[in-house]
Order: sequence, then structure tokens, then C-alpha cells
Amino acid sequence: MVEEDGTIHFGTYRTPFRNANILDAPLYSFPVPGFWKNFRLKEWQHFGLITPTHYLGMVIFDAKFTDVSFFYAYDRLSNTRFEHTRQDSKQKIKVAAQVYNDVSCFETTGYRLRFENKLDQGFHRVLVDIDGSRDGLAVKGEITIHEALSVIEPLVQVSPITGLRPFYTHKAAMAASGSIWLGSQEIVLKRNTCIALIDEQKTYYPYRSFWKWAMAAGYNDDGKLMAFNLCQNMIADDEFFNENCFWIDGKMSCLKAARFEFGDVMKPWKMKTTDGKLDLSFVPAGERAQKINAAGIIRSDFHQPFGLYNGRFIDDQGVTHSIKDFFGLAEHHITRY
Repeated sequence: MVEEDGTIHFGTYRTPFRNANILDAPLYSFPVPGFWKNFRLKEWQHFGLITPTHYLGMVIFDAKFTDVSFFYAYDRLSNTRFEHTRQDSKQKIKVAAQVYNDVSCFETTGYRLRFENKLDQGFHRVLVDIDGSRDGLAVKGEITIHEALSVIEPLVQVSPITGLRPFYTHKAAMAASGSIWLGSQEIVLKRNTCIALIDEQKTYYPYRSFWKWAMAAGYNDDGKLMAFNLCQNMIADDEFFNENCFWIDGKMSCLKAARFEFGDVMKPWKMKTTDGKLDLSFVPAGERAQKINAAGIIRSDFHQPFGLYNGRFIDDQGVTHSIKDFFGLAEHHITRY
């Protein structure tokens, strides 16, 4: 991704990098020590799991000044949600350097979340073990996420925040299987009905940044898995450098810039791409939100509503595909860090 001389290979790819060596990027026009580049790098791995009855969201996020992990479960039938959150600068955290044979994990007393990335073997394994003594139901389970690169074309994007400061992300939608216990309730994930969304990111965010994001998935009438990812952020040339795409049966179509229309995040949103290929409406059913304000220096205003998407997608052959009640996420995040 980054050459020895500091050249960064910006663009869109269809396989993750085996060496996502973002720390080799120059970052500034003058030399800086490695510890500072590592401190400025924000990196996370996130999975969302869509079942016919539930949505499960989880993240391991190394912000360098603090470590964050959460697991939440949303019951789509009863419209209820519970969450486990841990945030500390002293816990054991690791974000995988790459997803072919590395691990992301967050472990502390009563809370263990582990992502075993085995992309060389075509899957990721999620292990969850959280007791219920602190903030909700106990959670325990093992889930397999099937990202075989012979079947799935992930979105891998390297975009220029500046010519020296890269934004790296890897996203995909694929089948999931396994089981997880939420208290005394077992949720069985069947491969032909359950969908996993992956969001891996390593980025040199500027001190002030923002993004608007949307990702959702579902099955069409032919039983094919369809999904999309949209983002509008601080990338200036987002007609070309963006992470906007649509998947049908694992195959990806790239899109032009995404534009979002909304006011109150819990009211309906509108989203479209400037090439006219994707036009969506989103109705939130619930929200995960968090605000951090540390002496006015560190700030995070995070909103992640979840709900149903409807609309249409026009593929490269001019065929229109309906999007009907796809479950997914949206985000509006403003940061200073």
C-alpha cells in the first residue's frame, strides 16, 4: 500500500492488503517519529450481524488515547436493545494488522470480545463471552463469518485525506453461521438467512473530522444477497475516491459520490449517488449514540441509528433492482481527536 519512498497507492481494490502498512505513510511534509504516527492512527474492526429476529453490533476500536469496545443486541421483533460497553486506556486491546491470519481482541474482567481473522481460509471467527453483572444480559457465543475471496469481492479503498495521509477501509457483506446466547435465549444463525457486515479501518484522521455512513443488506426475490455501502466524509475528491458500492451475490459495482439528506437523525433520511444509480430512503427504528467531551480538546458526537432501507439500484447493464426493507445502519459522527 505504501512504498519505501513514501508513495501511497490510492484507489479501489477488490482484495484486502496483506500488509496494510499505513504506518509507513509520510503523514506530514516533514519527518516525524514513529510513536507520533502511531498515536495519530485510528484503527478498528467492526462486525454487524443481521438475523431475521435480531441485529448484533460489535467493535474493537483503538483510538490510541483510549480503547473502546461495545457489543449490543437489538431485538427487531420487540424493538428493544441492550448494550455492553467498555472504554479505558489500560485494558488489553489489539486490532489486527491484517485480516488474513491475525486477531483483534478486547479483554477485561467479565468482558471478552475476540475476532479471529482467517481470510486465507475464507472466514472470520467471532468469540463473545460477557457476563451480565455490570450492564445487561450475559452474552456467550461463537459465530463464523464466511468471506471466501473466491466468492466475495470486498470493497478495499485507499483514499487521500491529503496526498500524504491515507484513509484505508475494507468492507463486505456475506453469510454468517453459528449461535449466540443472550441471557437464556439462544440465537441460531443460519448461513442462508443471516448476513454479516464487516468494517475494518485504519486511518490518519485529521484533528477535526466527520462522516456520514450507511450500510445495509438483504435478499432479493431470487435469494441473492444484495448490499450497499455509502459514505460522505472529509475526502475532497469523492467523485473518484470513495467507498460507495453495491453488491449482488458477492460481486461489487463501484458508485460515484454519495449525498445524504437528514435533520433529526431519528427521522427519515434520504441518500443517493451522483451517478443516479442508487436512490434510498431510510427509516430509523432505534439508535446507538455516545458523546465524549474532554475539556473541549477531545470530542466525539456519535449517532448510529438502525432501521430499514427502501429504494432502487441500477446495475451496469441498466437493470433496476428493488431494495425492500433491507436492515442496516446509518451514522453521523463529528470528531475532534
